[in-house]
Amino acid sequence: MEALFAILAGLLIAAGVFLLLSRTIIRVVLGLAFLNYGGNLVILTVAGLRDAAPPLLTLKGPYADPLPQALILTAIVIGFATTALLLTVALRAYQVAGVTDVKAFGDNLNRDPEHPDGLPANPEHPGPDRPDPALESRRVVVAATGPSGGGKS
Repeated sequence: MEALFAILAGLLIAAGVFLLLSRTIIRVVLGLAFLNYGGNLVILTVAGLRDAAPPLLTLKGPYADPLPQALILTAIVIGFATTALLLTVALRAYQVAGVTDVKAFGDNLNRDPEHPDGLPANPEHPGPDRPDPALESRRVVVAATGPSGGGKS
């Protein structure tokens, strides 16, 4: 049984590395998830697959080691959180860059879409999620004075 689990862990890790070397961002995220699953299976296989009693002193031994199970449970939770974070970052990168190709991110994320020559973006320039405070104060003044920009006639 250990040989089957070792082969399955090797296949998961190989698939994870293959997907990680891809240029599509979703495949990279899936590759990291496969590496996580393969690592969990390796921990389970190395711990030994035997029929043993749970580590309760009221039962007769031999006892199963609870440490690999705790490590795997922790790794599952951390892997899920990491995958959720990476999917969120991938979605945001796709929204900003407009492509899923990882190689194209370096060109598109550094360019200012509002500049006609496409020069690199200014780090002081606010992004689309953060409105410019100067523009917000002008909008408030225009809304207070009316669209004509002057007082009452």
